[in-house]
Amino acid sequence: MSNRTMQVTKKVFTRVGMCLLGTAALMLPLATPSDAKPAFKPVIIRGIPSTTPASTELRLAYLASFPNGSLDAAVDKLGAGPLQFGPFDVPNSNPFIEARPGEILLSIFRPVGLDPDVTPAAGVWATPVDFGPGSISRYRATFIAPVGPLPGGGFAIGVNAKTGGKEDLSTDTRIAATVNVRPGFLVRFGVPFGAAEPARVVLPDDVKNAMFSPTDPQPFTIELTVDRTNGQGTAKLLVIDQVFTVPFVLSDFVADGGPTVTAVGPGIAVNPNAPGQTASVRVREFRIYTTVGG
Repeated sequence: MSNRTMQVTKKVFTRVGMCLLGTAALMLPLATPSDAKPAFKPVIIRGIPSTTPASTELRLAYLASFPNGSLDAAVDKLGAGPLQFGPFDVPNSNPFIEARPGEILLSIFRPVGLDPDVTPAAGVWATPVDFGPGSISRYRATFIAPVGPLPGGGFAIGVNAKTGGKEDLSTDTRIAATVNVRPGFLVRFGVPFGAAEPARVVLPDDVKNAMFSPTDPQPFTIELTVDRTNGQGTAKLLVIDQVFTVPFVLSDFVADGGPTVTAVGPGIAVNPNAPGQTASVRVREFRIYTTVGG
């Protein structure tokens, strides 16, 4: 298939408070062509994406594939144990998890009147893990059938890495790669937190329509690579025959210092654009690749 590369935009995001995807859902300003900067060049590739790690350095160290909805790990060379759900400290947000054959359903509600700096979220965490300076790690989750306020927007799905444990606290340092649904059904993929200059790409209509189809939703995979040997990161979104790649510079989990990543996992959140609304998504698989433990 043909390859095409295009530049897209980036702009500093407004950081919201708590949550796993408060890392994710977030109040992000709309992008325009004038926002683009020469140093930021997300790449869009048409072609059948590989199902193997992009780097031969990295080995599969953790795999949860949810047989009968179980959170147990099929592969656990990190000693993290089963994925853990919550607890969550946003009152009346109704975080919910449901076991299904070969997947789990995650759901979260945003109460009316909630402080706009608070973003309720639901997710599962592999913790404890230990990815400090000098490590290279990749986190990869496959999702299907996101449901939320459309076309109004106001929710996000993503893969997150942070300090701390299964508790999702506003004081945790974190990084996230997310698919963010904005008002007017503007859908963007990018890195709202954990990058020196957050970057994103607007998804074309055919891609977002495939992901959010109410009758035939297509699975999509979000991948986040954190390279603490050189201070670089890469976010990827794989949908059908397209791969969207967003490179960035790490801001907190840097090569020569910064905190240790101790919890990673997939999740969903609802931001202030959707008061009184619920969002959900099904997670089919979660993986961790690393240079250690494999």
